[in-house]
Amino acid sequence: MNMIAFKTMIKRIINWVVPVRGRGNIVRGINLRKVQIVGNNNIIKCAATNIGSVKIRIFGNNNNKIIISENVIMKSGLLWIEDNGNEIEILENTTIEGAELAVAEGCKILIGKDCMFSSDIRIATTDSHSIIDMSTGERTNRAKDVVIEDHVWLGKGVSVNKGVVIKEGTIISGNSVVTKSCETNCVYAGIPATLKKQNVSWSRKRI
Repeated sequence: MNMIAFKTMIKRIINWVVPVRGRGNIVRGINLRKVQIVGNNNIIKCAATNIGSVKIRIFGNNNNKIIISENVIMKSGLLWIEDNGNEIEILENTTIEGAELAVAEGCKILIGKDCMFSSDIRIATTDSHSIIDMSTGERTNRAKDVVIEDHVWLGKGVSVNKGVVIKEGTIISGNSVVTKSCETNCVYAGIPATLKKQNVSWSRKRI
């Protein structure tokens, strides 16, 4: 075994044996086998009992928070935080078939009550890499919060970009890419998602 392979093996062993590394971290209500924390003073609180093959990763310090409320169902996915002072919150009675939520640069993803997400959902507050204005040398793609209000339905394969607010009762059709905020009780679809219908509601029941 060469040195690179040996170091990789040791790193994997450490991550498996010590899933939470750092000081002042709080993990409540979720199996540590689903968690990896590298940093200090982070908080994970899960009141839900139906969390399937979900992985939680926090790489950072200073009050990063992941809060999952009662009666949330999340069958699969990844909750990922990097840097400091970030937050992911999922409120009660929301159901998620599968989603990747990625937060960085001191931002937050807030998901309201009684939302319904299909599978292959991606929501991110950051582009992860920098776009730089060559005339000024300044970065132009700073991270921004994402807020999804109560009773929002996201179809399969939806992506929600940074800075978006999706208001209460709205439906986003499958495979859409949401780049701008969406109004209440509407249907949006497309790449990028645009308004298709207004003054609609939706129900989990097949009427």
